[in-house]
Amino acid sequence: MTSPNFQPKWTCKYRRPKTPLEAQDLYNHIRTVAFLLDASSQWFIPVFPFLASLPEEMQFGLDSVVGAALPAAGDIIGLFLGLYQVLLSMLFGLPFNVVGFMIFYIIADAFIGIIPFVGDFLDVAFKANLYNLRLLERELKKSRWATAVIIPQYTDWIPRPKKSNSKSRVPRWRDMFG
Repeated sequence: MTSPNFQPKWTCKYRRPKTPLEAQDLYNHIRTVAFLLDASSQWFIPVFPFLASLPEEMQFGLDSVVGAALPAAGDIIGLFLGLYQVLLSMLFGLPFNVVGFMIFYIIADAFIGIIPFVGDFLDVAFKANLYNLRLLERELKKSRWATAVIIPQYTDWIPRPKKSNSKSRVPRWRDMFG
């Protein structure tokens, strides 16, 4: 089941879902949080146009930005933001082993980010929040919510920047060099 019109959900009810609509809203909120923490660099392109030349695989999010801007403290903030996503995921009644893996990924991401200089680059490569989203999706497909929650494709994230006419588009690296 995919949805070409995934819409971000900025808030949710902080309780176990009781209806399919509540389950979808909770899932959409968790997906929005994961995207913002690990893959929202598209939103920085209007401010930093050179980011448009980066390959799509090199997405980064607020977790990486805060970790780079505030050494050590930023990674602790990222840890708590990641734990927020895990707590929301637990509302679906995930098994303890899945929650354990989620917490392991978040802690590993924080420790990777603490490494001076190299940690900032590795933090961009290691996307704990997106891994946790995939774990949640795998469990949702096996749960009672399997028929109620629509899980979009991985490429169907939060609304991308609107494409305007080609004259005002920022050239991408591969457009300039073949």
